[in-house]
Amino acid sequence: MTPGLRASRVRYAACFGALIVFTAAHAQTPEPPVSPGSTESVTVHSRRQEDWTLSQRFLGSLLRPSYALKDQFATWKRPVCLRVNGMPSASAHIVMERIRSIAEKIGAPLDRNESCAPNVVIIVSQEPQTILNALKAKRTFLFAVSPVRDLQMHYPVQVWYYSLDRDYNGQYWPDVPLDGYGDTSNVLGLPAMKSHYTNLETGIQPEMRLATIIVDSAAIRGMALGTFADYLALLSLTQAPVTGQCQPAPSIANLFLTDCDANFHTTSLSHVDLAMLTSMYQTPDEPERLQKVRIINNMRNNLEMAQQK
Repeated sequence: MTPGLRASRVRYAACFGALIVFTAAHAQTPEPPVSPGSTESVTVHSRRQEDWTLSQRFLGSLLRPSYALKDQFATWKRPVCLRVNGMPSASAHIVMERIRSIAEKIGAPLDRNESCAPNVVIIVSQEPQTILNALKAKRTFLFAVSPVRDLQMHYPVQVWYYSLDRDYNGQYWPDVPLDGYGDTSNVLGLPAMKSHYTNLETGIQPEMRLATIIVDSAAIRGMALGTFADYLALLSLTQAPVTGQCQPAPSIANLFLTDCDANFHTTSLSHVDLAMLTSMYQTPDEPERLQKVRIINNMRNNLEMAQQK
């Protein structure tokens, strides 16, 4: 073998050996670890999007917005004063105390004075339609904003709301279906009100004033008072009319419905119910056009906090 060829082989062997060492070293070098924060942020973002979607669907399915004001929801501005008729006094007291404790928990205004003028009246009767007919005859104003189709007992428990729309000057008008009130040349059926600052403010806000709830006593026979009270609290503290439709989440609203997903049945206010109720009373009315979006966002935040507990 010539000296030149021998030198070439030596150089080749040396280069090959270096390549093997480099490859082995590279293979043993661990990949940079994935930042835990990156995976967590993706998970958190996904969870938040799910909570937002759930909040949006639940709010749209459960609550009735103002008839006259787009994307605005009425809440109690005056303190809630409860009365329960047609139950033994001890049972009625338990039910009222439960509803009052929920009102305090979510931040709704409350009047605990036993002599207060009731604005939430709950009537339990063996003949609910007879009670409804008598109220229609004697206290027509309670049903002034209710469509005719709602003046029959279709469900074991039904609720009728009477709400007003208030402008910044303190003037009030009944919140009624658009085809049943006011000047038809006015889109809202209400006087126009100039906003204070921007177009996000309508100058008019809905307020709950009365809630009348009639209960078929046969439907609640054997039911735990706490379960019954939680159902009434949902109907009393926000405008959640009974529609017979399953709510798309675990909710006490599904209590009397038999065809809902079993996972959506609860015997008390669910975390979704409480998140929604709390968001209703922690969201300011102004600017009015942002109320719905803010309620949904607050509900999402409340759901997230509930999951962290």
